[in-house]
Amino acid sequence: MDISPLAALGASLHQVAFVVRDLEAAQKFFNQSMGVSRFHVYDNFSDQVTDKRLRGRPVEQKVRLSIAYSGETQIELIQHLSGETCYKEFLDRKGEGLHHLGFFLNDRGKYEGALEAMGRAGYQQLMSGKMGDSSYCYFDTESAIGSITEVVYLSAEGRAMMERIKRGDF
Repeated sequence: MDISPLAALGASLHQVAFVVRDLEAAQKFFNQSMGVSRFHVYDNFSDQVTDKRLRGRPVEQKVRLSIAYSGETQIELIQHLSGETCYKEFLDRKGEGLHHLGFFLNDRGKYEGALEAMGRAGYQQLMSGKMGDSSYCYFDTESAIGSITEVVYLSAEGRAMMERIKRGDF
């Protein structure tokens, strides 16, 4: 029996991400109601991303996001500002809410293999990009798991940044 690429990714679940209309209001909610104490904000996240694509074609986009940790789980809040993104599509279709689960891989070969396996399993690539040596790709897995799936390759630099955020060292 073949193992689903979703099952193969399961051990690398690190992130729960929400699309929001107001980043500050969402951070306040997570601070006060969920006990998530401190968010690292990327006001210019989109400016740091290269090779931005939506369904395989180059796009322009502006996004703000913030990251915090609840134990070992990363909480990501995303605010679409402009351009073409799967975040905007989600907001238009469903409103604010749980957008995706993020699976982090520390090996470039495993990341490339996961992308190929997801494609072979019939999951459509929605959006992708690169930040430094790290890469990410979103897949349409809503009908399978009720959420979009993000597969992330974290370079050594990306892993170090996530560890600093987890420690609150920013």
